[in-house]
Amino acid sequence: MRKLEGIEACRNCVSRNFVNGKGLVCKLTGENPTLESECTNFTLDEELTNIAPIPEEEVAEEIDMNALRSEENLPMGILAGLLACLVGAAVWALVSVSTGYQIGYMAIGMGFIVGYAVRIAGKGVSQIFGIAGAALALLGCVLGDYFSIIGFIASDEGLGYMETLSLMPVGEMIDILIENLMSMTILFYGIALFEGYKLSFRLQVKSGGQI
Repeated sequence: MRKLEGIEACRNCVSRNFVNGKGLVCKLTGENPTLESECTNFTLDEELTNIAPIPEEEVAEEIDMNALRSEENLPMGILAGLLACLVGAAVWALVSVSTGYQIGYMAIGMGFIVGYAVRIAGKGVSQIFGIAGAALALLGCVLGDYFSIIGFIASDEGLGYMETLSLMPVGEMIDILIENLMSMTILFYGIALFEGYKLSFRLQVKSGGQI
């Protein structure tokens, strides 16, 4: 059973009382509970806890969160997410160029693999892991689009991929990416961001399940 503190302790103490106009008071002092120091006269009301026990799952959750935070590894999570982002972008480009279509649905897959990689390697429960997952998912989408456009141009011009990559003006590529983003692609980018954020957190089960 976890240690009770503050008002919660007073509510579960045998010396509690309720007085009209004052609310919860201590029978020993006749005053409302103060939270300035720990009470040395606290005695748990066993009968009350038998009738309305303190939820054990809340205790387990508090302990588990502290244990889980001690296992977090943000650098590994970011590294794994970055690798997933690069691999995903390469696969995105290969599929797009081989089919001849720029497939927006690839962004959804990008969000999934990046978020999952961050979760597995980072074991995170803090918000920073979700932010990292979302940022890397967005980076993967941009790179996937970028590599695909280079592949399309190389195919059309009969040039090698690396040759096209070196010859393509950066400004022109940015304009193409922005134009592409302003199409329906932005919707898929949004889904990828959501997935990258949500899936980057370590799964938690509150009711006695696996974590």
